[in-house]
Amino acid sequence: IADYVAELVEDGATIQLGFGGTINALAAELKDKRGLGIHTEAMSDAAMELLRCGAADNSRKSLHRGKTVTCFTMGSHALYDFVDDNPTILHKALSYTNDLSVLAANRGMTSINAALQVDLTGQCASESVGPRQISGSGGQADTAIGAQKSKNGKSFIALYSTAMAKNPDGTRTEVSKIVPQLKPGATVTLSRNDVQYVVTEYGVADLRGTSIRERVEKLIAVSHPKFREQLTKEAYEIGLVYKKQV
Repeated sequence: IADYVAELVEDGATIQLGFGGTINALAAELKDKRGLGIHTEAMSDAAMELLRCGAADNSRKSLHRGKTVTCFTMGSHALYDFVDDNPTILHKALSYTNDLSVLAANRGMTSINAALQVDLTGQCASESVGPRQISGSGGQADTAIGAQKSKNGKSFIALYSTAMAKNPDGTRTEVSKIVPQLKPGATVTLSRNDVQYVVTEYGVADLRGTSIRERVEKLIAVSHPKFREQLTKEAYEIGLVYKKQV
């Protein structure tokens, strides 16, 4: 997943990083980039590592050049030591860091976030599975929309294609995280209209400007191969596409 995203992140881009293992892996893949800037809601260890290795130096930013802009810092003790009394780290109010016009002012703004499930129309549930709350929405919608308003901006939703779901008897079953429909009660964190790239370990689905049929095809193509036939069948059964089109 990190490889696919890194291929599309350009030198000199200003990036926003969320949290999680996928995001940490991505930061490792970005270490060969040059001139990256950081404008993010949350300053994390992943961002710190990019600054330490020189991949990110904020030298090409169109807004707050030379500064890493963030709202808050959360991570390891090493991260707090790195941020402490560091004049290149600029903490601003959330109303500023996540303002769409501010995000859009960063040329090449690139938003990278995670999701728990994505349905075949592109809706992202990033904070709940059905009604069960897992996390909060954070700034995902702000950064995804703001990045796409930026000149040469890009927005990514990254997720593994499958997860292990716990059964009532305590056993676990592998399930697809690309689903025909989100579970009843699921929170839609990012609407299908605001999603650009969906990335799994099987590739990249570019959903910007696509029809429902095209979205179904693209998302099934990046789902786990063992679930593709069932997803195709269910997409037809619930009326997302005509059978002959899938």
